[in-house]
Amino acid sequence: MSQGTVKMTSTSDGAIAGDTYIVSTDSGGTFVDAVILDGAGNLMIGKAPTTPDDPPIGILSAVGAAAERAGLDLNTVLKRCAMFLNGTTVTTNAMIERTGARTGLITTHGFEDTLIIGRVRSRWVGLDETALADFKNVERPAPVVPRSLVRGVSERIDCFGEVIVPLDLGEAENAVDELVSQGIESLAICLLWSFVNAEHESAIAALARRKYPDLYVVSSGDLVQSMGEYERANTAAVDAYLGPTLSRYLSRIGSSLNDAGYEGELLVMQSIGGLAPASGLLQAAVTTLQSGPSGGIVAAQKLGEQIAEPNVITADMGGTTLDVGIVVDGRPQTAKTSVMARNLLLVPAVEAISIGAGGGSIAWLDSASALHVGPQSQGSRPGPACYGRGGTLPTVTDADVVLGYINPDRFLGGGMELHADLARETIRTHIADPMGLSVEEAAQAIYDIVNAHMADLVRSVTVGRGFDPRDFAIVAFGGCGPTHCTGFGPDCQPRRIIVPPAAPVFSALGISQSDIKHFNTRTFVRPVGKDETSRTELLSEVDTHFDELVALTTSQFEQEGIPPERRHFVRAVDIRYRKQVHELTIPVATSGGMDSTVLARLLDDFVGAYERIYGAGASIAAADIEFANLRVEGVAKVPRILETPKSDQQPASPMAAHLGKRKVWWRHLGGFRDTDAFQLEKLACGNRIEGPAIIESYGTSIPLHPGQSAQVDEWLNLVIEGTPADPRRATGALTAEPSKDEKMRVEA
Repeated sequence: MSQGTVKMTSTSDGAIAGDTYIVSTDSGGTFVDAVILDGAGNLMIGKAPTTPDDPPIGILSAVGAAAERAGLDLNTVLKRCAMFLNGTTVTTNAMIERTGARTGLITTHGFEDTLIIGRVRSRWVGLDETALADFKNVERPAPVVPRSLVRGVSERIDCFGEVIVPLDLGEAENAVDELVSQGIESLAICLLWSFVNAEHESAIAALARRKYPDLYVVSSGDLVQSMGEYERANTAAVDAYLGPTLSRYLSRIGSSLNDAGYEGELLVMQSIGGLAPASGLLQAAVTTLQSGPSGGIVAAQKLGEQIAEPNVITADMGGTTLDVGIVVDGRPQTAKTSVMARNLLLVPAVEAISIGAGGGSIAWLDSASALHVGPQSQGSRPGPACYGRGGTLPTVTDADVVLGYINPDRFLGGGMELHADLARETIRTHIADPMGLSVEEAAQAIYDIVNAHMADLVRSVTVGRGFDPRDFAIVAFGGCGPTHCTGFGPDCQPRRIIVPPAAPVFSALGISQSDIKHFNTRTFVRPVGKDETSRTELLSEVDTHFDELVALTTSQFEQEGIPPERRHFVRAVDIRYRKQVHELTIPVATSGGMDSTVLARLLDDFVGAYERIYGAGASIAAADIEFANLRVEGVAKVPRILETPKSDQQPASPMAAHLGKRKVWWRHLGGFRDTDAFQLEKLACGNRIEGPAIIESYGTSIPLHPGQSAQVDEWLNLVIEGTPADPRRATGALTAEPSKDEKMRVEA
């Protein structure tokens, strides 16, 4: 298997062969999640702590854990692996922590301050509400390329692609030499109007690569062909900044997989919600930002299709962050641009809004002794205090252990011991004693605060954008999402809350359900004339540009060995009313050429979308319409696992999944109560459980508060309904023992 070719072992119906596996992994901030799927649709899951200093160790450990739970050998799985997939946070972490490569930038002379000046939007984009309220004191983020490492060269191309000032190649060579002498590892090149004519950029890039073969070189024209001087320059700079980090990561993963028996190429999840071969990302590191969260949204989309829930809110709570996305009418919400660490980038992405609210988020007191949770995190090393790895600060996971929501004896199926005494001690020392609370009251406060943060974020991406959360189902996943969904979910008033059976590794599962994707965009600002002659000329020009973008995408597929029968192209146009700033992306309802019928449908769709977003009657019939950008997304279908059929089990008593009773703290019942616990994997279709109860599974647990109930559907999803009820409201007092009505009821 040659490097750069995607191995696609499949049967005639497009499913993978029965004796092979697909292995999918998601490297998070705290744990690596792994999924192994075989040709019969069987699912095996595993988790292992992330190892930032040596990523392959954590990845292979997670795959090994999944294999071991299924009675398989890791080496055998990898040797019979059709595809190995990975979602990674390595580039995200490099941006947040500012640990990327020392990077230089070459631009057109006179425009050396582009990254520093930015745009007005670059001052506030990515800020939370608290920072926006203090806007006058907000500074722009420092560019990833300092001004001292920016050089301008004499050249000029106009907006029509005509050379006005020829490139001074000698001056360009001197600029490259100066930057290399200052220790740069990576070089970004972004010249004015290079997206129309890239010959000057290409000449400088070729010179730099020839003279300094080890230098990582990025040309903006190879990344984006869109208008926007600052955004294009910043995208190229960030890509160059992250490139060496991603390259080292992919090289280490690839070598470790080959040594362990895998013969194919690593496929990596992109922020757009599609896969790409590792070799194809060596010049596109910026497309891997937020790759893990996009996998969860893809999985939620697939789940929504399966259970007839077209509108879904995703709540992915891991060890470091909570990531929330939405699927509307069966389509994930995407953005034409993305933001990472307050940097605006011309890279489309599945929208996943993140806050620092994970299991490792630290609880702390400010100078006024007010309790806060996050955004700082303990990560995987040292991790929460209960991990017993030296962590001394209280975290959300520590609070969950103290409350009994997480069973320390069954964490990761008993594969990782937790220390409840350490969790209690750190909460006592840092929170409970300073606030004059009991340890349990302090833990409850931590639980409530992080839930409030989560509910606020869900409301901001629904109500804040004109969506009614009552029209949505919440899908909770990640290691901590199910543990907290019954706490924050009812405040958001969704239709129902769903915990899928593979919730702890749901993003990894979504990555395994994704296709290979490439996207190419080109600025194309043209008015849509009203006469037939001008429209005919416009359509001819659009067809030419679409053909070129399809050819560019096709060449990427050919380099990767993707056969033609697996390729599919989706065309779209960014359209706006003239003199407006923002445009809407409208899909072209044909895979063939543009004609008057297709154009009429395109314009009708634009007006319809405009009025759905801005209100009926908001469109301006007399106004002129113009195109702004042309977009082509190439999708290569990958071999599919056979779909798991619906459960045909006869409803049985949930007591078959009963794990016994253990003490759990229920605020609504005034303290600890002996509570029935159940194992999720042993619950059958039709089983119904009423709270208070604890439902445990490998990698997570779900507390059902009094007043809530959960039922297992035909796909073995846990469907949760109801609002936590407080039995004390009737009398205003607590009883020493729960009443008969407060005791849990279990129904077959």
